[in-house]
Amino acid sequence: MKKVLALFLVVGLVLAALCGCAQNAAPATSTSTSATASATTTMSTTAGAFPVTVKDASGQDVVIKSMPQSIVSTNVWSAEMLLDLVSASRIKGLSAWGDNEVLSATADKAKAVTGRINTTEPESIVALKPDLVIIDTFSDPDGALTKTLTEAGAVVLQMASPTDFSQIRAAIATLAAATGEAAKGQAIIDEIDAKLKAVSDKLANLSEEKKLKVIYYEDYYDQTGSNAGMLAAYGKESPFQAVADAAGLVNVCTAPTYSTISKEKIIGEWKPDLLIVPAVTFGQAGEVVDDRGATVIEGIKADPLLKTLPAVQNNKIFALTEKYRGSTSQYMADVVGELAAIAYPELFK
Repeated sequence: MKKVLALFLVVGLVLAALCGCAQNAAPATSTSTSATASATTTMSTTAGAFPVTVKDASGQDVVIKSMPQSIVSTNVWSAEMLLDLVSASRIKGLSAWGDNEVLSATADKAKAVTGRINTTEPESIVALKPDLVIIDTFSDPDGALTKTLTEAGAVVLQMASPTDFSQIRAAIATLAAATGEAAKGQAIIDEIDAKLKAVSDKLANLSEEKKLKVIYYEDYYDQTGSNAGMLAAYGKESPFQAVADAAGLVNVCTAPTYSTISKEKIIGEWKPDLLIVPAVTFGQAGEVVDDRGATVIEGIKADPLLKTLPAVQNNKIFALTEKYRGSTSQYMADVVGELAAIAYPELFK
């Protein structure tokens, strides 16, 4: 039981880090901050000369008086956006997972940023003297961190973790405006659209009847192949739903996102043609182990219930590139083509 609880803790810390988990310019100021919010962020003005005004996750205005030169990102998805928008020299702090090559698509760029922060230790952020801090609403549910950082002189921009491509585009536009990089932001958005169009063009003649049923099945199997009892659903409002839709697949999971689901429901009701599983497990010390899903797949094939699934019987169990599969930044578009090619290889020759 202690081992299972420890694994839950490790995964929880990773999720917090991913989602919510030089010269310093004079601190900018904000007209308002938000304690909690869930609405999609949007750009409220055209980026260019400062000051600029952007909307936070609650829809409140955040005024940024001058171009930020000392930026801190507390989560991986916004760091991926920022590292493609601005020079690494303007970013002073990232989460500890920001330079993990398995989990972050911009790990190489992140290595140029020396500061590492933890949202449970506000002093680590304040010490970097940031003029703009990007916080996922998941990381600051009661607004205490936002209050502390604002009182220390930083502009705090709370943003909700995107769950689909429309929200990703909006988040990029917001960060592009906030950092004075509107042209780069639009270029990133255009690249997302180009990648998605390349896939949709190949799927143009795929009828609804021919679309395969899919589930992303997240269950933890340790290094011995033993099931540790963790199971989560990725339903209609999850990032996987957006990926499946764009890849021409039908996500048959109808359970609320991240809720526990039974194997019996998968076997008796959903019956996926394709099973997507995590590419990674976690070692005893909490380190990320990328085995391309081998541990999880072995455990599923040995499970007396799951091995009756069509996906298992037809050997249609796959792991995707984790740094793209787990991304909710512009890099989520990269996993769409990967998944579509796995599902319909004849269309991607």
